[in-house]
Amino acid sequence: MKDSVMRDLLFQCGKVFSPATPINTRDLFAGRTPQITQVSQAVHTRGQHAIIFGERGVGKTSLANILKSLLEDENTIAAKVNCHNEDSYAMIWRNALSEIKIVQEQEGYGFRPQKQTTEYNPAHEIGAKVGPDDVRRILMPLGKLADMVVILDEFDRLRGGKLQRLFADTIKNFSDHALNTTLVIVGVANDVSGLIKEHASVDRCLVQIPMPRMTPVELKEIIHHATTELKMSIQPEALELIILLSQGLPHYTHLLGFESTVTAIEAGRRKITLADVKKGVTRALQKVQHSVLDEYRNAIQGQRAGTLFPHVLLACALAEVDAQGYFISAKVRDPFSMIMQKRYDIPGFSQHLDKFSSDPSRGPVLEKAGTARRYRFRFRNPLLQPYIIMRGLAEGILDGELLDLLKRKQRQRAPAT
Repeated sequence: MKDSVMRDLLFQCGKVFSPATPINTRDLFAGRTPQITQVSQAVHTRGQHAIIFGERGVGKTSLANILKSLLEDENTIAAKVNCHNEDSYAMIWRNALSEIKIVQEQEGYGFRPQKQTTEYNPAHEIGAKVGPDDVRRILMPLGKLADMVVILDEFDRLRGGKLQRLFADTIKNFSDHALNTTLVIVGVANDVSGLIKEHASVDRCLVQIPMPRMTPVELKEIIHHATTELKMSIQPEALELIILLSQGLPHYTHLLGFESTVTAIEAGRRKITLADVKKGVTRALQKVQHSVLDEYRNAIQGQRAGTLFPHVLLACALAEVDAQGYFISAKVRDPFSMIMQKRYDIPGFSQHLDKFSSDPSRGPVLEKAGTARRYRFRFRNPLLQPYIIMRGLAEGILDGELLDLLKRKQRQRAPAT
């Protein structure tokens, strides 16, 4: 491969893979057809609004970016705003409406009148003490021009119950008056009920859209788009390993895809092999977010050599989970026994699970639900789980039976077709 070709391919890699930032180009966006369809139905149903929720890392912000682009293609007025910790109700609406500019035409005066065009920005009408009724009155004339959608991303960053009440009032207000404006709230992880409980009647006009982890088919689509754009190919077993390690999170598919592809290009090849992916894992581990690395180090810290915390944490990452991502102690037993190459029962690691879920010095890295003898656990930060699995592979622990176990787990999680 010529040096100039190699440089071009390496440059293109940074465009087709996006591990660090959300996707904002439709050509690189994969999957999520059910979610896009549900939002579209809500937009075209007067009085309905949508709330998109799911774990960190499943691609909610990427979906929000693509939704804005898709809606604008339908001649819909669309505004998207990222919410911040210190935002007030007025600031959110001012930021959202500042993206909207309405061009108005007026007849001129004189013997040869020419039409005059002016731009109108509704954000100027948002005062410091604006309320739901005021926002409805400002938006009503805009809704007569076209369907209007306001996307509020990272909504879960907003603080205080007062804001939840105000937005619940806003949804109720818009719906009761059949306003031609749809609110799409994105980013609520576990607090959907917190918004709804402020108004029991909000439930009937709010479409709840869960964002589960991506399916293997959707993740493969990410790699397919990228390799097609680069005019490269990938061995089936190499692709399977990327999908397996990603654990349904597109961030890791982009990260592993990028590092594996760069490894192949630097070797002068247009075909990505299994060896490239394994080398890509080592490179990817060095680029994982510092917050994830810190969480891992805090979780496994031990005061003496031979501590079992890293091994138990890997077993937790390999445990079979339910639809909400929770696992029970019994599901940790088999992977932990395989890691230790010795049969362990629950008492052999139960104290580790307790410390992972209750000791502040360890995060806590797990959250615990349920009652005694029926406790369920899951990772507080979903991005940590694939990182732990990748470390296990890089350190030579995840191999043979454990790798087969991980494959069975993925098949169990895959939706029926």
